[in-house]
Amino acid sequence: MNKMSLLTYFDGAQPGHKRKLTDEEKKQKLKDYEAKRVNRTFQTKWMTDRSWLHYEESSNKMFCDICKHDQMRCKSTNPFVVGCCNFRISAIIDHEKSIPHSHAVTAKKAKEMSPLEKTKSQAGNALKMLQASERHRLCFLFKNAHAIAKHNRPISDYKWLCEVDVAKGIDIGSTYLNDTAALSFIHSIANCQKRETEELLDKVPFFSFIMDGTTDISGSEQETIYLRIATNGDVQERFLNISSPKSTTSEDLYSHVIDVFQKSNLNQSKLIGMGSDGASNMTGCRTGLSTLLMQRVNPEMVNVHCMSHRLELAFRDVVKKDKHYEQLMTLLIGLFYFYKKSHKNKTGLQAAISALGRGVLPPKVTGTRWLPHLFRGIGALFKTFNALEAHLATASHGNAKADGLHKMLTDIHLIEFCLFLSDSLDQAMRLSLKLQRSDVTLSDSLCWVDSTAELLQEKKGRLWRGRGQVSVFTFQAES
Repeated sequence: MNKMSLLTYFDGAQPGHKRKLTDEEKKQKLKDYEAKRVNRTFQTKWMTDRSWLHYEESSNKMFCDICKHDQMRCKSTNPFVVGCCNFRISAIIDHEKSIPHSHAVTAKKAKEMSPLEKTKSQAGNALKMLQASERHRLCFLFKNAHAIAKHNRPISDYKWLCEVDVAKGIDIGSTYLNDTAALSFIHSIANCQKRETEELLDKVPFFSFIMDGTTDISGSEQETIYLRIATNGDVQERFLNISSPKSTTSEDLYSHVIDVFQKSNLNQSKLIGMGSDGASNMTGCRTGLSTLLMQRVNPEMVNVHCMSHRLELAFRDVVKKDKHYEQLMTLLIGLFYFYKKSHKNKTGLQAAISALGRGVLPPKVTGTRWLPHLFRGIGALFKTFNALEAHLATASHGNAKADGLHKMLTDIHLIEFCLFLSDSLDQAMRLSLKLQRSDVTLSDSLCWVDSTAELLQEKKGRLWRGRGQVSVFTFQAES
């Protein structure tokens, strides 16, 4: 009979407690165990059905090949990553059942799966559904970011555009709704467009570029470069770069262009043409950018002075000595700002237009497209003449500026000059608009210039009499 069972016959009897060892006794016990322990060695049979287990005789350590190459999931301090000396089957089983090892094995199997197996797996189906939903949301967010960049809107507009989408009931998620995400999307769109341009340029045998400069809001010079290529007879223009050169000298512009070409992986040997506005630093025959490119890149490169600029310069050369042109520009610009900057004047003119049933507010006549702007300004002047005359006549009693504009508006010689320009500028304005089209070719341009010159030649010699003198309008179109 078990002696412990006899305790049940004695009241209050309890089994004895095992005495706890002191620290010193524990250390001594461990020391005795180590002295009597037989040295353990690695058993090759442990590698059966464990292809991941690896033993190194030189270091006398065993490793897990899977965890060793997947330290993202397995810490670098893991014994089977740095090498394990605990040659026990229990240590191997514990590692085999550990969560990091299981994740590493799953990741390895996923990498070894074929694309078809991945799509058919449960995880693949779940990922596709998740990706489709997320892609659908990101499409709206990318469109908002693209609209902001294309229409030159501030990045802060991105947030309220997303709020508008939410108000429309569009599911755009709850992430990527800040300015930082918008900038990231814009950079991604730009990189995609840049890659498309580079891939397209690899397929074409040659290209030319158009370059022009302007100053940004901070006053820094920004040079814009567009590429012009032809694929199967189809002329295309692709934006390449906008950045600030060291200066606007021809040498610095040359270094800037070459640097942009190199960063965009463009083959410079394919360069055959350059277009610019005709400034001396661009087209100078000795040290201009076009001359440097012909000397250092391609001696056969063709330099083209923008025909739209040449047309504008030809028009300016014709009218710059006529005082009536200066008076007309003063009148048109004065009318624009007189009504733009004063709510009282604007509402007064609108009331006159409403009463007479004809007219528009004076448009801006200054800008990059000079001829079309001027032609539109003259057309608006004639359309709104009665309303302008009525309002300025009323406002001139207490406004010196209105009185001056009224006197110029009712000057018979200036009105005759406006009629003359309206008749003469029609063909030149149409030519200017055609030359600004992105799909125009050199042959098309020459054809349009010749036909416009013939139409203007028919009007050559028409007399315009003003203030006792005769002026003959002659228009020179250089092809």
